[in-house]
Amino acid sequence: MRSNPLFATLILLSWVAAAAAQDGFKLVGTAEFNRTAPATVDVEYTGAAAPAADSPYLDASNWKVYWTAAGGQVHVAGVASVSADTMFQALMLHLTGDVPPLSTTTWKVLFTAQGAAVEMPQLIAGTPLPHPPAQPGQPSVAAAKKQPFFSPPPAGKTPDITLTGSFQAAGGSKPIYALELKGTLQSPRAAAGFHPAVATDIAINENKKPPTNTTSFNPDSITAGLAFDRVFAVQRASLYGVIVQMGLPNGEFSASDPSSTILFNPAASLVLNSWQPRAYKSVYATLYPYFALEAGRNLSKPSSIGKTPVNFSNYNNIVRTVLGADAAYMVASPDGKGNIFSLTGTYRVRLPEFAEPQVRTLHQTTAITLGTNARHWFEGDLNYSPWSFKYLALTGKYQYGELPPLFKLVDHSFSIGFTLQASQSVK
Repeated sequence: MRSNPLFATLILLSWVAAAAAQDGFKLVGTAEFNRTAPATVDVEYTGAAAPAADSPYLDASNWKVYWTAAGGQVHVAGVASVSADTMFQALMLHLTGDVPPLSTTTWKVLFTAQGAAVEMPQLIAGTPLPHPPAQPGQPSVAAAKKQPFFSPPPAGKTPDITLTGSFQAAGGSKPIYALELKGTLQSPRAAAGFHPAVATDIAINENKKPPTNTTSFNPDSITAGLAFDRVFAVQRASLYGVIVQMGLPNGEFSASDPSSTILFNPAASLVLNSWQPRAYKSVYATLYPYFALEAGRNLSKPSSIGKTPVNFSNYNNIVRTVLGADAAYMVASPDGKGNIFSLTGTYRVRLPEFAEPQVRTLHQTTAITLGTNARHWFEGDLNYSPWSFKYLALTGKYQYGELPPLFKLVDHSFSIGFTLQASQSVK
């Protein structure tokens, strides 16, 4: 049976029109594994315009990835879908089937547009990674069990637990020593998809200002509780997934006075794909928007704070909306096993529905009020760890805002110290 010439001409014209609509588009001829998106290969292109939606470049059936194992056997990985990253000018091939390991050194990408005469087949050689990547995921449980329970934080990741010590000196004052313990330990065993985790945040002497004649260690704020975390993968555009946290009632305490609360705080974080410049493979940047609800009850009503009498008779129920974000900028070491430099920031704003206390001490004068105004908190941490012992880092810290339960003001606090840091190997 002869083919219809008119039909064939229309097909050809449609391909030509699609190609003409994307003036300047051209494959560069290099491809590399994407560190921030597992089982993904990036094929770079040039030109101001990305491929049109009906372009053969966005048809997954036109792509194949060939890779060679250590023994010389050739494998073929399929492509489930293709998306365009206009920021980095790359086509993202999302692999399926016989996916190559990230340690593969010999691999090629083949583009063959079936039935498109205007697009010639193109063979693109893979670009080997300069060192083993650390970002795409956690090691297997079997491999992790061979490591110590706590390991140095891997490249591109923030530590799971930190202990920061610092001191502040001033004339006419004894040194003020401060400690901060932050950490989350997670069980590798899941229940209904949720992993139980114990989380704590203890700040000691963060509020003290010189002059002072005491060096006692009294916690300013203690938060501890049990939470259940689960990651829901999305992998659409720049969104990798969503972390949902369902926490059992946890407590907020202050050792300097009898204030304490008990809260239920479900939360969610948007996990955005890490940003990594193509020219600097050791640089990572992340942003996690944060949303939560804190609901509970006040457990104690002190009659005075310090030497100031207070009336907390109406301070009972607690309902807060919490918004914020966590961000990090990290530079990995040349061997890719840890971070040399990291700059992290945490911002939270709590919006109380019912009146809660607020303690502000300015110019040695303390004011205590009850209200529903927003309570802001920001902390920025700079870690520098040039040595091979990545458990230890030189730390600079900036803090401003109020922490529960009494929301005492930390007024532009700067400190320098050392941080012991580690990541959980099995989780």
